[in-house]
Amino acid sequence: MQKATFNSKLARILLAVLAIVIIYSFGREYLSNKYGVYSIGDLTRIQERVLYSIDKGDGRVKSYYVIPSADSTVLSLLEELSLREGLKLEKKEYQGMGVFLESVDGVKNGTDNKYWMYWLNGELSMNSADKQNVKGRDMVEWKFAPSEF
Repeated sequence: MQKATFNSKLARILLAVLAIVIIYSFGREYLSNKYGVYSIGDLTRIQERVLYSIDKGDGRVKSYYVIPSADSTVLSLLEELSLREGLKLEKKEYQGMGVFLESVDGVKNGTDNKYWMYWLNGELSMNSADKQNVKGRDMVEWKFAPSEF
């Protein structure tokens, strides 16, 4: 009888320890992307991300998260994405105006009377991509679309 009581107490202790291990292991929240896993402690860094999307005008839209530096611009983040994702970019600098996007992966300005334009936080920007600063929580949308001008 004493042995059965001891085994019962031992089983309860082992179950309690197992429950604590499971709660600790699975109770921690993780956010992951294809470049790493972030623990809940990294939420501040995650909240600093920029949502960046590229719409090629034919139904192909891809979205990415990029963590900007203090001096990031729309163009510098696009260049970072091009290296990370293998996007082929063509751009052109116009004196006094700045750098403008000419092509993404072979989708070139002027095709079907469409051009590369970007929106920052839902508003079409009038600044060149190299002159528009970006900060955490911003949303950048490049669209290959008919010109609005």
